[in-house]
Amino acid sequence: MLAHNYALPPWVGLAITVIVCGGAFWKGGREEQLAAVGLMLSTLTTVFLSDRRWVGLQWSAFAADTCLLLLLGWIALRTPRWWPLPATAFQLLCVAIHVARLIDPGVRAWAYATGQVILSQWVFFAVGVGTINTWRASRRQLAANTPTPVAEPGATLR
Repeated sequence: MLAHNYALPPWVGLAITVIVCGGAFWKGGREEQLAAVGLMLSTLTTVFLSDRRWVGLQWSAFAADTCLLLLLGWIALRTPRWWPLPATAFQLLCVAIHVARLIDPGVRAWAYATGQVILSQWVFFAVGVGTINTWRASRRQLAANTPTPVAEPGATLR
């Protein structure tokens, strides 16, 4: 029998989480760091408390995704940055998939899990883009505030 395995290896999700959240803590602003905490808590809750068989609604993931949606929405309403808007929109779609599964148990486990994985990766992507933009803006500001070195007479000028 020929089996098809279309799932990504587990280390891919872990690597994305570590890279995006680590980058947010290292080079991101307050909003990116807060979003990274929410992403990490949501990911850990989903990984450790979900039913591995994907039978029925994943209540722990539903609760974690709803809390993350509220956090991202709060960030989006309080910051002038643009990245929280798509992050919140993708997270809203994650929650909508849970609601769809709740309303219609006929939604297959594969569609449920795949939708969750794909949309959550877009949330990570939005936070990663926000982190990169914050880091680049801080570098530009630092470059603008750094005085231009003035050559003083000495060994270099005669």
